[in-house]
Amino acid sequence: MADLFKNLPHTVLREMKENTVREFLVGGEVLFEENSDGNDLYILTAGKLRYEKRGVDGSVRDAGEFKRLDIIGELSLITGEKRSATVKAIRDSELIRVPRDVALSILLKYPESLLQITKIIAERLAHAKTENKTFVPVSRTFSILSSLPKDTLDEIIHKTGLVFLRYGSFCVVDEKFYLERTNELLSLDEKERETWIIRFFSQLESEFDYVFYRLEDKKETSPWIERALRQSDTILFIKDAKDDPNCIHLESLLKLKQLREIKQVLVLLQPDPVVVVPGTIRHLQKRKFNHHFHVHLDRVDSWERLGRGLLGKSIGLSLGGGGAKGFAHLGVLQALEENKTPIDMVSGTSAGAIFAALIAMGESSNGSKEKAKEFWISKDLLNEYTVPVLSLTTGKKYTEAIRHFFGSIQIEDLWIPYFAISTDLSHSEIHVHDRGDLWKAIRASTSIPGVVPPFVDEGVVYVDGGVLDNVPGITLQERGAGKIISVDVFGDIYPDQDKELCAYFDKDNPGVMTNPLVQITKLINFNEILRPKFPPIGDIIIRSILASSRDRIRQTEKISDLFLQIPTNNFGLLDWFAYERLIELGYISSIDKIKRSKEKFINPSLQ
Repeated sequence: MADLFKNLPHTVLREMKENTVREFLVGGEVLFEENSDGNDLYILTAGKLRYEKRGVDGSVRDAGEFKRLDIIGELSLITGEKRSATVKAIRDSELIRVPRDVALSILLKYPESLLQITKIIAERLAHAKTENKTFVPVSRTFSILSSLPKDTLDEIIHKTGLVFLRYGSFCVVDEKFYLERTNELLSLDEKERETWIIRFFSQLESEFDYVFYRLEDKKETSPWIERALRQSDTILFIKDAKDDPNCIHLESLLKLKQLREIKQVLVLLQPDPVVVVPGTIRHLQKRKFNHHFHVHLDRVDSWERLGRGLLGKSIGLSLGGGGAKGFAHLGVLQALEENKTPIDMVSGTSAGAIFAALIAMGESSNGSKEKAKEFWISKDLLNEYTVPVLSLTTGKKYTEAIRHFFGSIQIEDLWIPYFAISTDLSHSEIHVHDRGDLWKAIRASTSIPGVVPPFVDEGVVYVDGGVLDNVPGITLQERGAGKIISVDVFGDIYPDQDKELCAYFDKDNPGVMTNPLVQITKLINFNEILRPKFPPIGDIIIRSILASSRDRIRQTEKISDLFLQIPTNNFGLLDWFAYERLIELGYISSIDKIKRSKEKFINPSLQ
């Protein structure tokens, strides 16, 4: 308190000390609820608390954390209003409670103390006014649960630690270390012992940037295990990908309610550096994990992806839709590869969903080019015209090609986390595909209304994601990306692009089309009589759809660390045979910007 109230006489401090109460909160326990009666004042002496303010719909509208020597509840104390937020412990914490009548008495007798409290209130209000970013809790402490052999787990901790060392110091604490440091406290009474144990953990966090609590897998819990879990921001469940999902004994003993505020991450050790063992969903169904990662002992990129992911520093790549213009994404990918910019997660809409999938599968820019060429160019998938009841094409050839190309691959079995965006037409909302068949996610995301039939799965109708979100960078932010690169290949529309459309209209009657036979004649490709032109109605439909998500794209541009807009204005949305020039355009348009900004993606000090 002497540190907190530096300007107050020692007589005030003594009076406060004689009338205050020392209290303890177990990690996860609530100090008080929002809108509850505000009575006492609290001072946090050790541990960590988090506050949350919720809107009328129950969503969190403001959040943050209290650290050592923060005063809590000062506004309610002075105004008499109800508590403005819910405050809960995210560590075992020690507080000093100053009863309301004692606090008010001191504030009235000693104006200096009132001035100090007023200053704190003013600073918090000013901070709230200027702080625009959403609070994102950063993990600093990690509990490790694993059934792997000790030597293997040692190597995993070592490889993860090497990534952590780029961002700060870390230590590993096991039960032996904990007992050695706390056994001498057994002679103290329970309250005094609790104080020193809480301070032991607080001291660890003050000395090291990150702390790993290593828990031995047992068939029963212990005070050390329960204590370590309460001190953790994240619990890591590390398993061999081939093992039974129930291989960790401690996992079945954990109380989910007690751990609901703690992030839970699954790490699967893969036996093959190329192919992921299928069946990740078996492990994911065990509990609600915030994230999952695939790692291999010899794949450095997998450990770097895990390390950045645990620290909230993942680099996400968002690829937008735009039909054939999507080939420009491969030029951007080539520029990223040349500048050694890592990619930890990918999201994509429509054509972007296809190219993002190739990246998540581990393909390079060259490999993606060959596969995309094989998929799109050689097959002319959108030439099955039909009576336009649901769409211009039947979708049969297109659907079979997607299903054959991506086969039985499951999204959760990809090396790189992948999110495909579609529009759930049944509920009029954005849908993020992050589980299940990859081919279904891509078929749903690329279902251009009016051109390709909608994709119906389990009674829900999905259409192209570009209807609501054509450049899905916000999805990456919501999934925990620390840095975001977004690529918009749609391009701006200029009037001179529409000169060709004028040929379909009667010059003497604005707004009226010419004779249908004249229109059909214009669709004939006389150089290749068996390859009719795609009707302009398809181009108009696609442009209308993608234009509707412009507001969302502007939001994505604001939250992106690098937003690349590729000038594809001279290319049509169905110019598949211009893929070589589109790839070159993507590279030329992005290489300089990527070079200038690469430091903030690969330099830990700038992340």
